[in-house]
Amino acid sequence: MKLLHLKVSPNLAGSASREVGHHLLRKLQQRYPALTETVLDLGQQYLPHLDALTVSAFLTKPDLRTVAQQNAIALSERLVDQLLAHDTLLISSPMWNLGLPSVLKAWFDHITRAGRTFAFTDRGEKVGLVSGKKVFVVVASGTPFIGRPNEGDDQFTPYISTALRYIGITDVRFIRVDGTHHPHTRDAAVPDAIAAADLIVDLLTD
Repeated sequence: MKLLHLKVSPNLAGSASREVGHHLLRKLQQRYPALTETVLDLGQQYLPHLDALTVSAFLTKPDLRTVAQQNAIALSERLVDQLLAHDTLLISSPMWNLGLPSVLKAWFDHITRAGRTFAFTDRGEKVGLVSGKKVFVVVASGTPFIGRPNEGDDQFTPYISTALRYIGITDVRFIRVDGTHHPHTRDAAVPDAIAAADLIVDLLTD
């Protein structure tokens, strides 16, 4: 197993998503001793948001790109290559203001590429080009969402599911660290998530 681990929280010492993500990684290593991990730490490595030059490079055929466009698109090319080189993706991220931290959204913007990770059919339909990959998503939220009236306010989970399906990835499992700042859930948030991670790995069929 070749695993790409996206760590998102800038809180390097006390992040619940990092803690549970690390536990899940150790559990996967126990199950797959040959597992190799590549870390992309978005909490420490700045990813620029898309600008006009980069978008223009996306929309230009590779053999027609200017030198400036080639330079602008180089980071996106490396990130796509990195994703394609791994068979498993682990995303360890907080939920901020109901959705994704902007650096994680920037990563999705860089790897969602026509002709590389999705394509159009002759009928104009979009099809994902990235297949055969597993994704584990550890998401930590200060507010509890599971089984609550505000569960529908969660914009993180549906975005991740849809964005991955858009490029062809449908094997996605979520581990929620739910309610890390709520007085009724904060003590159990990490232990419950660790138990859920253990169960998910134990139930893997391959």
